[in-house]
Amino acid sequence: MSGFPDSNAGPLFFGMTLLEAIARQEGFYVDGSRAHRNNNPGNIEYGPFAKEHGSIGIEPAALSHDKPRFAVFSSPEAGFAALGALLHERYSGMTLEAALNDFAPPVENDTNVYLAHVCEWCGARPTDLIDPYLNGS
Repeated sequence: MSGFPDSNAGPLFFGMTLLEAIARQEGFYVDGSRAHRNNNPGNIEYGPFAKEHGSIGIEPAALSHDKPRFAVFSSPEAGFAALGALLHERYSGMTLEAALNDFAPPVENDTNVYLAHVCEWCGARPTDLIDPYLNGS
């Protein structure tokens, strides 16, 4: 079994948007997690993109497990807006599998598990284009 919804199962819906599913996988809904502390549901790295999309700074070194690299947003809403913008700008036209392999690369994630969870939680298949899931985000 692949861990992905059956491609013949018809329309699927599990109640989460793509953004919510990514946030869940990133630990955003766990109090005290990096994503939660930083109002950064996608654990977006600090840099030009994050600054252009409302980041108010980089995570404090004292709270980082290693070298600080993740953006801090002023609110969860600002973090979700940045995540939505990132997915639209960088991954539009790609399959979920291709997009999440780049977004959550295997060098720092178990990307197959990440992909399986996100697909399950938002009712998608890895081969689905990301665009319809962004429109509902």
